[in-house]
Amino acid sequence: MPNPLEEWYMQLPLFTRIYTTGIVVLTLAIQLEWASPLTLFYTYHAVFVQNEYWRLLTTFLFLGTFSLDWILNIYFIVRYCRDLEEGSYLNRPADFAWTVLLMCTTLLVISPYLGTVFLGDLLVSSLTYMWSRHYSYLFINFMGLFTTSAAYLPWVLVAFSSVVENRWPVVDLAAIGVGHVFWFLAEEWPRRAESGGVRVLRAPRVLCKIMHQDLDDELDQDAEQEPAVAVDGDIAEPTVGSELPSAEPPVQHETTTNPVHHETTTSEKHSNSDESTNQDFASTSAVEHTDPSSTLHQRTPYSHTLAEHD
Repeated sequence: MPNPLEEWYMQLPLFTRIYTTGIVVLTLAIQLEWASPLTLFYTYHAVFVQNEYWRLLTTFLFLGTFSLDWILNIYFIVRYCRDLEEGSYLNRPADFAWTVLLMCTTLLVISPYLGTVFLGDLLVSSLTYMWSRHYSYLFINFMGLFTTSAAYLPWVLVAFSSVVENRWPVVDLAAIGVGHVFWFLAEEWPRRAESGGVRVLRAPRVLCKIMHQDLDDELDQDAEQEPAVAVDGDIAEPTVGSELPSAEPPVQHETTTNPVHHETTTSEKHSNSDESTNQDFASTSAVEHTDPSSTLHQRTPYSHTLAEHD
């Protein structure tokens, strides 16, 4: 009989499973004093001068020691990353991994300006924001206090952490900004007319082959998106078996005449003119159809130290 915990673990999507495992293993190593947080945080000098390249990874894996905040962070990673992988990025594991990689790179670049050396909380906040935009139609209960739309979850978390920790939420807002940029590039930009239907965050072919992501479906999808009708900057997505509306102006049917010349009187010409006018008016008349608490950022003394480890 399979172990329920093992069965649940193996059912997690690839990135969620790997990321969660890395966080748990690193936290255990710190708890058992096999590793020190001073060797895990990111600084430019430690990585590129002292050649301690593992810090590029461990800075995103450290979420503090075992605590309630740590458990909540793990819950959000498992919940939101899993929803993204199994929903918006279904059958596109390489695209999701590539998006997260670029997101981590952006956080590494801006971290010196934010004065923070542990970036795990920021990554969780950015992923939470992406989830809230993809699932904005959902409603969630915040700590049993009130119910709000998923679209407002990141802002509720920012306000909550600011009140509890009595600080300005500069770091939290930066994480939300990063999440918004990548959500826009991944979902909104390809739908705009000026983008030409090109996905900026599409994973490289090498990564797609490694993660067994099929490229044929994406190529066919891009080919179908080309002749789209722009409405307020959006590209109408064609459905299977449907034809795009023609951009040509409607054809106006002209009254054909017999090549044989008929001699008619003036009264007959007027009567024929009135009849043709009534027919044109009738033919052009038509009816138009219209169509838990969240990432309470672990502000341990480790996350505030800027000391470099020799």
